[in-house]
Amino acid sequence: MLTALRQIVEGVTLAPSLQEAMHTLAAQTRKAMEVDCCSIYLSEAQRRRYRLAATDGLTPEAAGKTVLPFDEGLVGLVGRREELINLADAPAHPSFKYLPEVGEEEFHSFLGVPIMHQRRVLGVLVVQQRESRQFDETDESFLVTLAAQLAGRIAHAEVKGILLNQHHWRRTLKGVAASPGLAIAKAWIWQPKLELAQINLKHSDDPELQCELLQQAVLQVQMDLDGLALRFRESVAKDSGAIFEIYQHLLTDPAYMRQIEQAIRQESWSAASAVRQVTERFIAQFEAMSDPYLRERALDLRDVAQRLLSRLAHSHHEEYEFDEPVVLMAEEVTATLLAEIPRDRLVGMVSMRGAVNSHAAILARALGIPAVMGLDLPLAELDQRLLVVDGNIGELIIEPNPSVLEEYQQLIRQAKAFDALVGGESHLPSVTRDGVRISVLLNAGLSVDSENAMLDVADGIGLYRTEIPFMLHDSFPSEQEQTTRYRAILANYPNRPVCMRTLDVGGDKPLPYLPIVEDNPFLGWRGIRLTLDHPELFLSQLKAMLRASEQQDNLSIMLPMVTSLSEVQAGRRLLDQAWLEVSEELGRRGSSIRYPSLGAMIEVPAALYILPEMAAYVDFWSVGSNDLTQYLLAVDRNNSRVADIYDAFHPAVIRALYQVANEAHQHAKPVSVCGELAGDPLGVLVLMAMGYRRFSMNLSSIPKIKYVIRRASLEELQPLLELGLKQDNSAALKSLFSGYLEQIGLASLLPSKH
Repeated sequence: MLTALRQIVEGVTLAPSLQEAMHTLAAQTRKAMEVDCCSIYLSEAQRRRYRLAATDGLTPEAAGKTVLPFDEGLVGLVGRREELINLADAPAHPSFKYLPEVGEEEFHSFLGVPIMHQRRVLGVLVVQQRESRQFDETDESFLVTLAAQLAGRIAHAEVKGILLNQHHWRRTLKGVAASPGLAIAKAWIWQPKLELAQINLKHSDDPELQCELLQQAVLQVQMDLDGLALRFRESVAKDSGAIFEIYQHLLTDPAYMRQIEQAIRQESWSAASAVRQVTERFIAQFEAMSDPYLRERALDLRDVAQRLLSRLAHSHHEEYEFDEPVVLMAEEVTATLLAEIPRDRLVGMVSMRGAVNSHAAILARALGIPAVMGLDLPLAELDQRLLVVDGNIGELIIEPNPSVLEEYQQLIRQAKAFDALVGGESHLPSVTRDGVRISVLLNAGLSVDSENAMLDVADGIGLYRTEIPFMLHDSFPSEQEQTTRYRAILANYPNRPVCMRTLDVGGDKPLPYLPIVEDNPFLGWRGIRLTLDHPELFLSQLKAMLRASEQQDNLSIMLPMVTSLSEVQAGRRLLDQAWLEVSEELGRRGSSIRYPSLGAMIEVPAALYILPEMAAYVDFWSVGSNDLTQYLLAVDRNNSRVADIYDAFHPAVIRALYQVANEAHQHAKPVSVCGELAGDPLGVLVLMAMGYRRFSMNLSSIPKIKYVIRRASLEELQPLLELGLKQDNSAALKSLFSGYLEQIGLASLLPSKH
């Protein structure tokens, strides 16, 4: 059976069209299972019916003509139940429906399985036999596997318009929301001119010449990157161009370049061959990492290498003319590709691969460009097609009909008017209508976070990610290097709080110079666990932070990934030691520092159950809602297959957040939220009703959230929370607070409905 299964799958994969794939599957399945009939019914959702699309055993003329309503027959029952049905005497079943035109009156045995894709029934795969028999588990497993294989082919065909009229696409596809906003424009498809795999491996008998060619290519690419970075600095906040420093770093990385040169000199490879082989090794290492941010660095390295190869082959990127706005579409959108398109012509981005932590996604958010990722699309078929990109909910609409197009055009007009309105109030304090002051803080530390951009808008920094500089070094940064960087951040926010998270690296976020290999890194040696095992690194970072706080007096420190009381106690002891050493050192020259507040991040479910004991050792708590949601629901939100299950409003998440707020109130501990929920209009309303008064978010969310806060009333929100906590699903809770947003005139902040 295994050989037959493989052959059928290969036949379906290689078939030139969906119709041929279905006929191939029906014929080969009938033969492999030794049944009298195999049929495929495809769903026509808008008409709520199934159409017989292919058959081997029923009347051939019925294929393409026979239809069956969703609520009729055994096929309809399989679709409604979304599970297989195995019957030895199908005609005796109450749901059986006789269809005289297909000639199935002589079949008794019936096995039908749903063809499912992303929780949607695309059709039903059926086998039948004249004699009465119960299909066994092997038969069931065989047919379920084939249905899964066929599902992907059907879903792809839907996009191509094969199931619909070729001229009427109008399809809505679900991906991962990578950058918020809406955009309407025609697709501009980019295909790389020279890929790594296209390089034929060749040896060279002149290593010196090959090294010289390599150095020339490096210099040329460095100049290209300088130009792209300059374009970014001119069009957006200055620090957004800093992402290209990572590319420059790769070009000068001793580990990377040294291995390429060694491959040229010691193994006699040509420059291009050496670049390909060394890059592929590095890419494999990055892609094996579990941390999404570091895994995405494989894409950066591939981009740099392909630019090097293009220069070595004298085929650098062409200059394109953009006469109208476009939506950039590519197999993998890179940061440099984004910079190739003039800012006034780039309105949206769609990437087949990639995630919310890719540099392209980070830059798209910095630029305010809507982006959707993680879609399976036939790129060649989409060039110049009109698209709607909904980065708020991660949807792509192909060739929208006039009514949908007009709806989104109106939403975009409203969004622009709203942004202008919000921008005019961004400098005002965030105080509710009933007079409650709310702190709106900045999440900072990523290379594209413009720490200076929100100086007059943010109330301080609620989360400074100290691990980013560690990731960009070839070795552990010195204490002095850390001090210099931390001092610059603290000095930018005089008289406003700056909360620095201690080094959050480990098994899932390894440093290049501290490789860690684990079977399950998300549950491994990371965060506070790693730094406590290396107190010399922890003390060095704590002392750097303390030295940087001299004459600033606005530092607080936060411990990541806390799961036990002993970790907090050990962290407190090391902070005591660092403070005594630095205070003694500063005292000798007549200076002093304040002992900083120490907090713990609540992002692991275990921390929820030790809050009372923890209260004696910390000064505040900060909820990392992104990780807490992922750990509670066991969902990787960067995985497009399960991203729709990630739900920050899930009852379990909401109850956990409410528990933290209540514990904080009981123990008189300040508590903040520093995940994406804090930057969501609905989320911030729910959190304020729970008692949260401090929110830390990405800079693009700050003006909008302050605008919402200034129009909300806690007195009106708290009754909604009481009702919301009684709900058993997130939709009901969101409906309550969505109604409130509409009530206060902010319906435009709700996700679009179409």
